[in-house]
Amino acid sequence: MFHNDPKGTAMKTRLPVFLFTVLLVVAGSCKKDDVTVVPAPQESALKIDSLKLEKNVPNTDTLRARLWAKIGNTSCYQFSRFQEVSRDSFSTTIRAYYTYTAASNCMPQVVELKASIYRVYPIYPGIYRFTVLQPDGTALRDTSRIL
Repeated sequence: MFHNDPKGTAMKTRLPVFLFTVLLVVAGSCKKDDVTVVPAPQESALKIDSLKLEKNVPNTDTLRARLWAKIGNTSCYQFSRFQEVSRDSFSTTIRAYYTYTAASNCMPQVVELKASIYRVYPIYPGIYRFTVLQPDGTALRDTSRIL
């Protein structure tokens, strides 16, 4: 039957069937466990444990707010960012965030924010108020004298 097929039409019809069969075999051999789904990092507000401002700062200098916090107890936790909530000539209010990325290879370790510096460029002499909003609705506050 195939010996008298000068144009090769029998082979042309068998090739798609063969490729489809190979595709089914390959797709069927993949297990759901073979695919690793990495969850997206989750960002949350960070509770700041301590805030300290320099007490006297020339108005031509930079005010440095130092912040401390325990972020988490595995390597899956990390500091994310500071968000400036409000700012005027005599005050700044911020919120801090961390991220948690769920993974099976998280190592036990204390992850901390150690004297992280948030810089503010004050403009006018006077008392400058710095506020950190906490996740529970409370706030940490400190002041500095701008000379």
